[in-house]
Order: sequence, then C-alpha cells, then structure tokens
Amino acid sequence: MSGKFTPAPGALYDGGTFRIYDNRIEIDRIGFFGGVKGIDVIYYSDITSIQASRKQLIISRTGWKTSILDFKKQEQVQQALNIINANKA
Repeated sequence: MSGKFTPAPGALYDGGTFRIYDNRIEIDRIGFFGGVKGIDVIYYSDITSIQASRKQLIISRTGWKTSILDFKKQEQVQQALNIINANKA
C-alpha cells in the first residue's frame, strides 16, 4: 500500500475531507497523526435519513451509523443536499 489515498475521479462535489458522487459519498477517515487512514463509503441506498442544519449534513444510515459532513457555507449544504436528492433512487 502506498500510504497516499487518491479519490476516484468524477466527484460532483468535493468538500475536502469528503466527496459526493452520483451514487455514493466518500468520507476520509483521519488517523491520530492527521493522515488519511482509510475511506468510508456511504451508498445512497443505505441512507435512511438526512438532516440539514446550518453548516452540517447529518446522514443516518442502516445499522445505527451516523456521519456528519461539515461545510464552510450554508449554501454548500443546500448544493450537496440537492445532488444527493437528485441522484437517490
């Protein structure tokens, strides 16, 4: 393993530590010393609910897992939510 993760091409939104694609969300797992130690993948079919609050998206998925995506601006939250809603089957 090379130690450096490269995200898959074709992201519809790049939030720095996460990327939104047409069928999934990839979230970087940050290690203790700040490096990326892995990537969590959330497929839209696994999402049970999404809550938008100010500069965060709170994603609940099957199996009691919750992920929080942080944004710099509230408009970016709405943009990401629109991408997810447009591509979720």
